[in-house]
Amino acid sequence: MDQSSFLKQAIESALAAKQSLSFTGEGSKKKWLPSVSENMLSTLEHRGIVSYDPSELVITVRAGTPIRELNMELAQHKQKLASDPPQYFGQGTVGGAVSSGFSGPGRPWQGALRDAVLGIELINGKSEVLRFGGQVMKNVAGYDVSRLATGAFGCLGLILSASLRVHPAAEHEQTFAFDFSAERAVEYCRSIARMPLPLSATCWVAGVLYIRLSGTEVALQAAQTKLGGELVLAEQLWPQVRDHQHSFFKPAAIDHEKPAGAKLWRLIVPPASVTPKVDEDALLIEWGGGLRWMWHSDDEFVAQYIREAGGWSWAMGEPIRLGEEECKYMSALKLAFDPHDLFSSPLKFEGHG
Repeated sequence: MDQSSFLKQAIESALAAKQSLSFTGEGSKKKWLPSVSENMLSTLEHRGIVSYDPSELVITVRAGTPIRELNMELAQHKQKLASDPPQYFGQGTVGGAVSSGFSGPGRPWQGALRDAVLGIELINGKSEVLRFGGQVMKNVAGYDVSRLATGAFGCLGLILSASLRVHPAAEHEQTFAFDFSAERAVEYCRSIARMPLPLSATCWVAGVLYIRLSGTEVALQAAQTKLGGELVLAEQLWPQVRDHQHSFFKPAAIDHEKPAGAKLWRLIVPPASVTPKVDEDALLIEWGGGLRWMWHSDDEFVAQYIREAGGWSWAMGEPIRLGEEECKYMSALKLAFDPHDLFSSPLKFEGHG
């Protein structure tokens, strides 16, 4: 029995026994997600590259394929996943990356993971194998379920494989550092966003703004003249920020400089939003101001900040709460794809069960 048939049979058995299921790969996100079900279905044996034509910039991969193996294959052809999804502790699978929808520090300039998903194959809550999208953009018609499943944390079904658009890897990368306050860093990011610069990532942490440029040597030389700043070696910085291994992400229970009981919040806000009034050591800012990580123990303080900014928040390790409009649509999709509520996920539909 091949692995896709085995996974389909496992879902059929859970459906017959009326047991909830959740999915796992290498368990790389276990630290950040709440426990949702005791019955875990692993995709690790369902792995491997289905098809890859470097000239077409598309690769189709089974869900249990480790991201590190995918990246190694792409690197041989000087290509990469532009969204650069996290690889926690060097782990993480393609299915887990698509299911969570997490993207790396370069998301605003290189695209979100959702933008790279051209097609998926999944098993829904009725144990039906469904295919959506294709391997080229023109094949996407009607409801774009491939992108709906990206970031749905498995609530619509078990992803078996995904077709992903890839990009040429940059010839060169350089990182420049600026001693800025958080507020000044956000202002500066807004000002350079209007310039024709090969920006590929920004990160402000501990009083320093880091700006990564990616492109040809000529383009980087021209950009350096406009930017100024101090050229720094940052080979470790970007993977550490991407994978949440930077010292900033050290749990409050371990780092005694953080307030007792502080939670790590992931805040998505308009880049021009004001900086929250907290100690700067409690902040890390990515995406030119659009993604802000914050340690804070007061839920209402965070809620008020998000209301004023018009954004979204998630306390890492707790259920992911959706807004009213998101709940309305996701609940309807959940009912269509999983009418028996077989699949457990960290998504919390407020007022919808």
